[in-house]
Amino acid sequence: MPRWTITADYAGRDVFIIGGGDSLRYGFDWNLLKDERTIGCNSAFTLGAEICKICIFGDAKWFKTYARELSEYEGLVFTSHAAFKRAPVDWLWYLPRKSKGLGTDSLGWNNNTGSQAINLALILGASRVYLLGFDMHLSKDGRPNWHDNQIDKPDRLLYKKFIKHFSRVKKALPEVFPGTEIINITDDSSLDMFPKIGVKEFWKERRNHVA
Repeated sequence: MPRWTITADYAGRDVFIIGGGDSLRYGFDWNLLKDERTIGCNSAFTLGAEICKICIFGDAKWFKTYARELSEYEGLVFTSHAAFKRAPVDWLWYLPRKSKGLGTDSLGWNNNTGSQAINLALILGASRVYLLGFDMHLSKDGRPNWHDNQIDKPDRLLYKKFIKHFSRVKKALPEVFPGTEIINITDDSSLDMFPKIGVKEFWKERRNHVA
């Protein structure tokens, strides 16, 4: 497996993290992301490389389930799972895993893929990281994701752990990546520790700014 040489390819840029929350299932216009820098968590790669430029995963079970499909994906694929450190896969890029907080040459795991996606964006030089689909709860009908590529039974209690561990990301941010921001643009998100803006409001402002 290749070990990535860290370069600030996204220096000073905005980067969007595509989470898995069910809030993205209906009504979100994926075309909005075609001209943006994006990192997708897990099955976001199914959107294609035009929308999800980089895919990142942290779970070996997930990889074994989707390895064949992932091998045909045209974007970059990253992981921090130690099981893949020396895997004979030339399209899979590896960075060491840091269990807590954020790293500058490693990916802060904090028990969830979304956290290491944020860390990768910051290592790449992002000045602002926008979170999409970070619901941190099941939908009203019990769905965990906007896609149906689940390999585990939905667990409501799991999100409480995710939210708790994100506090480590918030604490580490000004210390490890001073001057950067994490902004949550997920409607009805239970992740309250980062500034929030509604999806429609955000994209309206962004279009006006570009215009």
